[in-house]
Amino acid sequence: MTSKPTVAVPIVDGMTLFEIGMPVEALGYDWDHDASPLYDVVLCGDLRGVRVHGGPRLMPQRPMTALAEAETVLVPAIRPDEPISPTLVRELRKAAEAGARVVSMCTGAFVLAEAGLLDGRRATTHWRWADLFRRTYPQVELDPRAIYVDDGVLTSAGSAAGLDLCLHLIRTDHGQHAANTIARNLVIASHRDGDQAQYVAADPLTEQARWLDELRGWLRANLHEDITLERLAAAAAVSPRTLARRFERDLATTPMRWVTAERIAVAKTLLETTDLPVERVSHEAGYYSPVTFRAAFTAEVGVTPARYRMRFAHREVG
Repeated sequence: MTSKPTVAVPIVDGMTLFEIGMPVEALGYDWDHDASPLYDVVLCGDLRGVRVHGGPRLMPQRPMTALAEAETVLVPAIRPDEPISPTLVRELRKAAEAGARVVSMCTGAFVLAEAGLLDGRRATTHWRWADLFRRTYPQVELDPRAIYVDDGVLTSAGSAAGLDLCLHLIRTDHGQHAANTIARNLVIASHRDGDQAQYVAADPLTEQARWLDELRGWLRANLHEDITLERLAAAAAVSPRTLARRFERDLATTPMRWVTAERIAVAKTLLETTDLPVERVSHEAGYYSPVTFRAAFTAEVGVTPARYRMRFAHREVG
């Protein structure tokens, strides 16, 4: 019997069962009784046991040093606001040097970046942690909109996007039919449309810039007007150049890009919580042309307003 390729999943204290379980379930479960699992998935870590979030203790099958023996190393999500395990970083580097394919789910990208494996590469992570990632690892080309990124080293967006990445691995290694079979058994789409921008909370800019609060209030009260950089700067009582510097410093964006994000945030809320026609939502968000609104919304969010409403409406919409 031909041996299956090994996928090593390093686990450390504080990880979640959900993140660890995704690769175990998608890559290592025997979904077809007439065929073996596609991969040999092994948990690697402290053999005395690893305490995961919520209290359960998992017993790894192999020590962390076994990462270098695997064909693929897949790092689940970690807490990026806590110190990253130096042992995990060291052994991950050794595995990469030994030729292993390196993959991360969600905030596992922080581990890959800490190991220097994402330098100069395109990558993604959970949208909640995108700003911290950018500040910590400016040498990485972060794409916070992507569901997953395959740029030699593979990364996925947050939480369930790890399943999309697992299906991508299966498609790459075993073909589309195998990926479709696993997707049917997992009861998920073999390939999702759009990107993770559709899942970002309605207020997409969460930086703690106090000066922004009053400006946001002014903008929300004047969404139906033509907003220019000069008007925005006047409302903030600064020059356009100073306003642009503030946005770059505190939010890593431009004033007009922020205006667009705020308009789309209003539209998201209305699509989620009301049954207003899309044309009315367009007007309430400050777009006088529904065609322009649909184009802007789709470019920003990755799906059309109608599809967004189908997915995220809080109640049945007539």
